Amino acid sequence: MFRFFRTIRLRLLGENKISKYLLYALGEIILVVIGILIALRINNWNENRKLYQEEKATIASLKLEFEKNLGTLNGDITALQGIIEACNSLLEHTGPDYEYGALPEVDSLVSVTSRMSVWDPSLYTLGNIKNSGKLSSLSNEHLKVLLIEWETFYANLLDWGDFYVNRGNTYFDYLLHNSLNRNLFAGAPFQLSPSKFERNNEELLLKPEFENYITNRVFINGFMLGFYQEAKARLTAIIEQCAMYENVQ
Repeated sequence: MFRFFRTIRLRLLGENKISKYLLYALGEIILVVIGILIALRINNWNENRKLYQEEKATIASLKLEFEKNLGTLNGDITALQGIIEACNSLLEHTGPDYEYGALPEVDSLVSVTSRMSVWDPSLYTLGNIKNSGKLSSLSNEHLKVLLIEWETFYANLLDWGDFYVNRGNTYFDYLLHNSLNRNLFAGAPFQLSPSKFERNNEELLLKPEFENYITNRVFINGFMLGFYQEAKARLTAIIEQCAMYENVQ
């Protein structure tokens, strides 16, 4: 093709048709420029497509990670609900009028109230996205906002989690000095036999201090449950945004 254009150019010069030659040269320059622009556009399109495919693969990993986190979170939510339920069962029987034998399952209930449910999600993929600077370049603006908000929310959750564990340890220390721990954890999975001491953990139900601790456990676990339920809603929203990439080629 270039040989063809060169032939035309030489013929116009040979015929001394300068004006036509100039017009032809201008047209040739325009064609070259158009060709370069098209090539650049195609190159940019290919580059953008490559970047989007990389983003799509990253978001797929993020979705998988958050789906696993959601699964473990659901388990912790169920555990918290069980702790609160056990606390309420005990509070129905606390007081000076309690009669021994009215709540034979007191050991198992107190054991449940001593548990702590601390969610420990994986944040490896999200950390990579943030540290690599890819978070700011995400094409999905809504997902970007959700992830930024998640960072702030999770920091608050960690702070509350520290307080939650601290209060849980305080309660466990109280049980260590005011109950027969062996009876609380007798049987599976620890394979402990009941204590031989005559002291009975039903005595706890007669103590105002124990009632205060159990009431505090309801509030503490209730607040934690609220955090976990909000975390579940946030995770679900992020997963839904991630799923939108699956239908885009």
